[in-house]
Parts: sequence; structure tokens; C-alpha cells
Amino acid sequence: MRLRLLLPLAFVPSCIDFVLDADLDGPRIVATDLPGPRALEVPVAGPWQLEFSEPLDPHRLRLALLAWETVGACELTPECDEGSCERGRCQTDPIATADLRAVERGEPLDDAIPITVDLEDLPSRPGTTLRITPDRPLAPHARHSLLVFARDRRGAPLVDDDGEAAVWRRDLVTAGPASSGPAPRLVSPPPGADLVPTDLARVDIAFARPVDARASDTLELRSPDPPRELRDPVPCPGWVPGLCLSFRTSEPLAPGVVYELGGGSLRDRAGRLLVPPREFAAFRTGPGPDLSPPDLASLAFVQIGRCLHARLHAREPLRLRLVVGPEARELVAPAGPVDLGLRLDAPAGARVTATLQAWDLAGRTAERSEEHVLGDSFDRGAPPLALAEVLANPRGREPAQEFVELADLRTTGDPLLVSGLRLVDGPAGAVELDGGDPLPPFTSAPGQRHLIVPAAYDPDQGDDPGPPPGTSLLRVDASLAAGGLKNSPGEALLLVFEAGAKGPVALDSYGGWHDPGDLPGRSLARDPGGCDTPAAWAPHPSGRANPGLGP
Repeated sequence: MRLRLLLPLAFVPSCIDFVLDADLDGPRIVATDLPGPRALEVPVAGPWQLEFSEPLDPHRLRLALLAWETVGACELTPECDEGSCERGRCQTDPIATADLRAVERGEPLDDAIPITVDLEDLPSRPGTTLRITPDRPLAPHARHSLLVFARDRRGAPLVDDDGEAAVWRRDLVTAGPASSGPAPRLVSPPPGADLVPTDLARVDIAFARPVDARASDTLELRSPDPPRELRDPVPCPGWVPGLCLSFRTSEPLAPGVVYELGGGSLRDRAGRLLVPPREFAAFRTGPGPDLSPPDLASLAFVQIGRCLHARLHAREPLRLRLVVGPEARELVAPAGPVDLGLRLDAPAGARVTATLQAWDLAGRTAERSEEHVLGDSFDRGAPPLALAEVLANPRGREPAQEFVELADLRTTGDPLLVSGLRLVDGPAGAVELDGGDPLPPFTSAPGQRHLIVPAAYDPDQGDDPGPPPGTSLLRVDASLAAGGLKNSPGEALLLVFEAGAKGPVALDSYGGWHDPGDLPGRSLARDPGGCDTPAAWAPHPSGRANPGLGP
């Protein structure tokens, strides 16, 4: 009997030793460059680093990076009904409790952003460094959440500061689009282009911030076929220096292959190396070279206001240059309808020669010229005013809070008494120039902005930004033009000068190029010194309207 009691006792010390040596504590995150409770303005392409207190089991590491959804604007108030206000946008939390449980189980989340993860054991002590890099740059000025779940090599789960097993979460907000370095964007060939000739002459690439290019800099065109190299960068014609580079290919491309922009040696002016593009940046080659010059058979020259337009239906992506005397304008356009406008400064009756030059992707050229006699809208007596901003879908009452902004194009000179203007519904080139709203006479100084508004417009209404005190308000009847500005589709407008030498003429226009139905409170704006083309107008860069101030 004594023997039976002693045998179990003989094993007690070894059992006690085993328990004392066991690792029952889970790993912790002891250092990170994503400080809590949220990290502000992190670079869009990372990388971000986490340091763990113990070596991790790489097979039981789970991560998910998710973007918050934008559900509205909050530029007028820092509060949202739900979620978080980030740079004027209301964004909602995409993570539910079920998502946390899915991460623990190692199940993928449908909306997770692809990331690359690198693990490295610490050389100086037990622990692991985790390096996280998005496969593509994240959306700028947007909120995201990172979820991490891990186990150490003995199976203990990650614990929080209270020692509880949990999925670690950190919210982060991204900085600007070039905060990690220059991200290339395809200009020509355009993204998604098909049947690109294998004898492609140049590849034009744009950047959000200026880059400093050396003659030896290269970029990679990745493909399943052996990749190609882009060499010998030169500035793109017509671009601000450093914002677009044109490269030649190292050799002809293979037929029927998808090529995508890859890495390279380019750096921005802060010395940061090129990062992968955020947007889709690929094109597919056709069966062989392009031996035909650009087709300009559909080209037509049209005068609208003070602008001369070259319009055509391009059968392939083209680089175009419109030249009238000393003035010129360039455009890189995909296949489809093209409208290239050039504002001229000449008296009515002047004879000018317009020339359109075109280059296709293979570098072959075509050219057409035509002589024009400028119409009455070029008369020196026409007021130097142009459309600059349109708010068709205000957050406030419609049509009372809608507006159309005019800009005085002069930089110097005396105040000018303006009369004989009318705002009319209708596409550019409309035959009927009557109807709409006659504008009251007003005085305009060089560079001044004027708001055409309905009679009930309230600059202090509050749902939309109001103009600065003293802004010129040109009040018309109960609505702008005929019955207010349509939200969908976009409303085309004409600014008519009724005192032309031969009757009313279209002084300027907005072609209704954008549908404002999805842009509540956000106006459409352009450089008033340009012409009315689809590329000229865009949602206001402030994310709202900006009455009386300009972009």
C-alpha cells in the first residue's frame, strides 16, 4: 500500500517543473508606428510596422485592412450622424462583431484590401517584427482599419493591455496621394486601352506631385511575356514641368499581351522612390504594328463664343494639338468623341487659320487646316465675362439656392458697366438664343466674380457655403434659366450677349457635361479663361461649392 502512495508522489516534482516552464501568456504588441487610438495622416503606401513580445507562428497570423465607406459630406460641420468626419467626408465603420470572429478563425473578409506581410524574428531578444505594405496605395485622406490576430509558437493567442485574448485593431487616416512617393498614372495609352499597336512609340505617365527625372531613369512594363523597359524620359508636351513624363519602349511589344506599369528608379523632389500605381494602369496590345496615320475624316471646326473648337470622333487614342496663330492647345484623348477648344483674342471679322495636328500611339501623324472668319462674339464690344462655376444641386432649397458664377477675364483696367446679358437653357451652338433670364445691368472690375441667383437666394441660408460679404449678386426671377437647373442629366447653359453687331450671340457656354445628381452641395467649376469642353469642367476641388471666390 505504501508503494502505491509513493509512486505518484515521485512524479509530482516533474509535473510542477513542467507547469512553471510553460508559456501561458499570449504575445503582445509592444511597439508600432500606428499610435492609438488612431494614427493620423499615415503615408498612403505604408509600410507600417508592429513589434510583438514573442516569436509568432506565421501559419496562425491573421490580418485584414478595410476602408471606411463615404456616406456624405461634413464640410460645414465637424460632426456626422454616424461615423467619422475626414477632410469634409462622412465615413462609416465597416467592421462588425462577426468580422472580428472571422479574423480569429482565419476566414477572409470580402472587402479586405490586399496587403503584403513580412515577418522577421528580432535578433536581440525574443519577439517578431511584422511589416505591412498595401499592394497598391490606399485612397488619400480616407479612414481605414487594420485588424490583427496572432498566436505564438506554443499556441497562445494575442492579448490586449488587460491580458485578454482579442483581435488588435487600429484605425488610421491616410495623407495625400503622393505621401509615400510618386505613383504613376497612365495617360497614353489610356488605362484599359485595347489593340494598342506593338510598335508603340511613347508611353506618357502622369504624377500627382512633380518628379525629378534623370536621363537614366527607367520604368518597368510588367507582363506574362518578358517585361519591357521604359527609357529616356522627356517632359510631356503642354504639362506643368515634372507632372508628366513621356518614355520610349526598349523594344517592340509582343502581340496580344497585357502590359501593366511596375516599379522603377524615379524619385520625387523629396527623394522618395516610385510606388505602385493606385489606379488600374494596364493596356493590351493588338495583333501587330499600326501602319496607318490617324483618321481625321470626321473633324469639324466650330466657333462658340470666343472659342474655336476642333471636334472629331477618334477611332484610336490620339495626341492632338490645335494651333491658331501664336495660340496652341494640346490634349491626349482616348478613342471616342473629342472636343478640343482654344480661346482666341481677335476682333470680329478677323481671318484665322486653324490647324489640327494628330499623333497616334505608333507616332504616325496627320494634319488638317481650315480658314475661319471670326464671328460677332469675338467683337471687342462684347463684355469680357465667362462662366466659371455652376451649382445645380445645392443642399439647401431648390431652385432658390442654385447659382451660376461669372468671372471677369481681365487682369487690369477700369470698372466696366455691363448690360445686355441673358442666361439661357440650351446646348452650345443652339439656334434659339432667346428666353431664359435677362441679367440686370451691373458693374464689373478686372478679376471680379458675380453670382447669378434666383430672387429668393439667401447667402446666409447655411446648408451651403455662402459668398463673402459684398459679393456681386445678380438676382433674376424665381429660378435660373427656364425652371431651374436640372440635377440629372446635367443642364446645358448659354451666356448670351444680346447687343452683338448682327443680333444675339453666344458669349460662353456650359455643355452640361456632368450629372450633379450624385454631387449634393458640390459645384462644377473650370478655369474661366478656357473653353467649354468636357475636360475643362470638373467637380469643385474643395468638395463643395465656393461661391464668389474661385477655385
